[in-house]
Amino acid sequence: MRNKIVLAVTVVLTAVSFGCNKAAQQDSANSNVAARVNGKDILRSEVDKYFEFKTQQAGQKPAGEAAALAKMEIVRDLIERELMAQKASQLKLEVKDAEIDKQFEDLRGPVTPEQFRKDLERRGFSEQNMRNEIRRTLTVQKLVENQIGSKIEVTDSEVSRFYEENKESFNVREPQYHLGQIVVTPNPSVPVTNSRNDKALNQEQAIMKVQRVQAMLKGGQDFQQVARELSEDPQTAREGGDLGYQAESTLDRLGPQLKQVILKMNIGDTTPVMQTPEGFWILKLLGKRQPGQKTLQDAEVNASIRSELRNRKQQLLSTAYAEQVHNEARIENFLAQEIVASFQQNK
Repeated sequence: MRNKIVLAVTVVLTAVSFGCNKAAQQDSANSNVAARVNGKDILRSEVDKYFEFKTQQAGQKPAGEAAALAKMEIVRDLIERELMAQKASQLKLEVKDAEIDKQFEDLRGPVTPEQFRKDLERRGFSEQNMRNEIRRTLTVQKLVENQIGSKIEVTDSEVSRFYEENKESFNVREPQYHLGQIVVTPNPSVPVTNSRNDKALNQEQAIMKVQRVQAMLKGGQDFQQVARELSEDPQTAREGGDLGYQAESTLDRLGPQLKQVILKMNIGDTTPVMQTPEGFWILKLLGKRQPGQKTLQDAEVNASIRSELRNRKQQLLSTAYAEQVHNEARIENFLAQEIVASFQQNK
C-alpha cells in the first residue's frame, strides 16, 4: 500500500489548556508540549509520532544529536503550518466540503475505500484525521492565493526590460524541447520536496504510487500540479516537474530509446511509465522551439517571461509575508529551550 497516506498526513494537533504562569509552562514543556503557537499546543507525542514515521524504514534510525536535530526540524515545520492555518482562520478563509472530498478521492487513488481505510488504521490514522489535514492544507493554499498571489502584478514594461536584458537567451541555436517530469523512486534516502511530503520507501510502494499517478493523469488531472504534489525529484518537484527547455543534442544523456520517444512527441503528449534502475519516470512535452531569434511578440516567450517575473515576486512576497506572520505571533519552542539548557548545564 502506498506510503503517501502517512506522508501526506502531517499530524493532527490537539489543543490542551494549561495555566499561564511560568512554572506551569515549564511543567507542560517537560511533560507533553513541544511548542506553543498563540496558545495552541504542539504535542511532543505528535512530534515523536511524525519522527517515527519519517525514520521507521531508514536503514539506521537517527540517535542522539541527529535525532534531536530531526525533531527540531519537525517542530519548526509544524509551527509554520500552525501559524499559517491560524492566519487563514482569522481571515475567514474556508474550504468547502466538496473540495475536501475531491482531494480525498485523489489521495485514495485506484485502491478500494476499504483498503485505504485499513491502511490508514494500520498507521494510526482515521479517515477523519485525513480529512482534517486536507482541510488545513487547502485552507493554507487559499491564504497564499488571497494574501500573496492576488497581490502580484507583472507590467508590460517589466516584461520588455527583462527581454532586452536577456535577449541572447532567446536566440535558439538548435531545436529545443520543453519537458516536464514526474519521478517516483524506491530509494528511501532521496529527500522529498513535494507539497504532500509524499515518498515511496520501497519497490512495492513505488510501483503502486506510479500507477496511481498514471491513473490521475489519465483522469485529466494537471500534470504540473500532480508533479508538485507527488514527484520525488528534489530539484523539480516544487516547480511542477519543469525541466525547462532541453537542446536536442543534450537529449543523448537520456539514452537513444528515450530520445527517440521525445523527438516523436507532439506538444501536450505524455509518455507511458518508463522504468530505469533509479526508479520510474513519466515525461510530458510542454513546448518546442525551432532555431532562430525569438521575439517578444512570440506568445510563448512573453508568457515565459511573465511567469519568471511572477515567480520571483511571489517568492519574495511569500518569504516576507511568512516573516510578518511570524513576527506578529507568540511562539514558545519548548524543545529548543530544553536543548539549549542541556548544553548550558554541561558547561
